[in-house]
Amino acid sequence: MLSTRRKDPPLITTPVVLVAFNRPHLARRTLAAIREAAPQQLFLVADGPRPDRPDDADLCAATREVLDAVDWPCEVHRKYSEVNLGVEANVELGLDWVFTHVDEAVVFEDDCTPDPTFFPYAAELLDRYRDDDRVWQVSGNRLGVPQRFFHGDSYVFTSWASVWGWATWADRWQRHRAQFPRDHVRGPGHAGDDPVRTTPAAPLPGVLVTRGGQRHFAEAARSSDVVTHGWDKHWWLTVMSAGGLCVTPSANLVENRGFGPDATHTVSAGGSDDPAEPMAFPLRHPHDVALDVAVERELELRLNRVGGPAAKLARKVIRSPRLRRAARAAVNSAPATSAARLAARLTRRSAARASARTGPDRD
Repeated sequence: MLSTRRKDPPLITTPVVLVAFNRPHLARRTLAAIREAAPQQLFLVADGPRPDRPDDADLCAATREVLDAVDWPCEVHRKYSEVNLGVEANVELGLDWVFTHVDEAVVFEDDCTPDPTFFPYAAELLDRYRDDDRVWQVSGNRLGVPQRFFHGDSYVFTSWASVWGWATWADRWQRHRAQFPRDHVRGPGHAGDDPVRTTPAAPLPGVLVTRGGQRHFAEAARSSDVVTHGWDKHWWLTVMSAGGLCVTPSANLVENRGFGPDATHTVSAGGSDDPAEPMAFPLRHPHDVALDVAVERELELRLNRVGGPAAKLARKVIRSPRLRRAARAAVNSAPATSAARLAARLTRRSAARASARTGPDRD
């Protein structure tokens, strides 16, 4: 029988990273969840105050006071910036630093609070796929994909996956940064936060399974808008260009609590994530290390609901928070998601038939 508890949970030896800025109330919650796992190594990455925001200095100081309250036996490493780097630089340069010290890590931003079972789940999969170059990321959030799509497995493989609590290996991150080497230095001869690639991002055929997903990532590859298409999109573009895979869990192991006006990306009024829930052990592994088309489709449909052309237009046109909540509820309703799912399947089948008709002649 599967169980969500372990009688004697192993000591967490996987290094943990906590990335923070100016939200002490969120950092406190996430650090409390990390405290339960009591990792032996903790990396703290904190950005500095923005010069044009008078409240930032006190908020950043309060956040660092929270981070300094590590009260379990632990090797703590700190990278605190005295100036404001911005979220792109804080994350990328922070992880560059982390992965000069360790070979793998679990990564949280301050608003991502894990269930205790996320830690043994991530540790087991980091160990299982350490030497499998096809796998680049282990995610802790399923982004609302219904559990029935997992058919009893603990996780599946997708072309991209949430970074609301995730894990990876140093060699994968360093491969990404070799291809995406922006240094965030502002000034002559430097690109600052603008995307910089040694070779153009080109997701391999078949890794994206809906037209909306293909359009979205094609736009991300061309765009210099680092708010709409931030560091995570560029990470996924590298993964997809290498034909890599990410792990998406069947349980929502990490909850994003950071929706609201003080967020960089999840600024929607009234937005929320599914609550964190436990993973059942022992893990049930997929039979093959291969793309799960059905779950990938679900992820891309969600991406289109949140960041597709209709969603962008709605944000420009609908100003009332009440009407935005109503529109969001309608788009995410069961009939609307079922219709989008059916349309995506029909489009994929039509494209496959067209490809077969125009393919090379067979002997």
